[in-house]
Amino acid sequence: RCSKSVVAQPTLWGNLLIGPLARELHDPKTESASTRDILTELIAKTAATYPAFDPGMVIHSFTGARAKSDRGDWIIEESEACAGFIHAAGIDSPGLAGSPAIALEVVELLRRAGLATPANDCFNPYRRPIIRPKNGWKGLSLKRDEPTAKVICKCELVTEAEIVDAIHRPLRCDSTQAVRKRTRAGMGHCQGTYCESRVHEIIERETGKPAAEVAKRPWPESSLLPERWVDDSFKDMLRGLMPAKED
Repeated sequence: RCSKSVVAQPTLWGNLLIGPLARELHDPKTESASTRDILTELIAKTAATYPAFDPGMVIHSFTGARAKSDRGDWIIEESEACAGFIHAAGIDSPGLAGSPAIALEVVELLRRAGLATPANDCFNPYRRPIIRPKNGWKGLSLKRDEPTAKVICKCELVTEAEIVDAIHRPLRCDSTQAVRKRTRAGMGHCQGTYCESRVHEIIERETGKPAAEVAKRPWPESSLLPERWVDDSFKDMLRGLMPAKED
């Protein structure tokens, strides 16, 4: 059963984001859907509201599995088996919008469980931004030595200084995927083909971790696309999934 509608919306960076699509599977061993079936449904539903979009211009797709609550609601409660362990499970739509309230509820549950939660008078709720606004390539270069001007990800114009800043934040990120989520390094058209190895080297340098311990972005586990950079034949296949136009 499909449990989500599909929207087409421009992002802050100008890309077109389409989706999501969700299917409820009760037995993954016997229930499944091919990649082509999923892409066909996603493209058809998008074309119904935005017929001018070109599926062959795809940069990336995201897919995965999430646990679904059988209670018909989110599970936010203290574990009956382990005191002080808080469940926040089965969080689906609208989990992102509900996350601030979920956090407050979890804090309250921890208080009831006996955790001391003194107020932090120095707490600043406003996080200093990692990504800095840029005026194109003005003042930036692939060869500059200054970290604030040296571009590591040329698709998204992410500088070395932004990557180093993200790595050393209190909630540290020590994988190329984590840096990607914080800075957008690797989110552009080449999907990290150019910059992931450079980000990997910076993480090694800043954390002191051996290269083998710095995780890279998993591929293709999270994608419906066969390669990071799809060829023309795959793009043509996607365009062929567009519904026929009515006269």
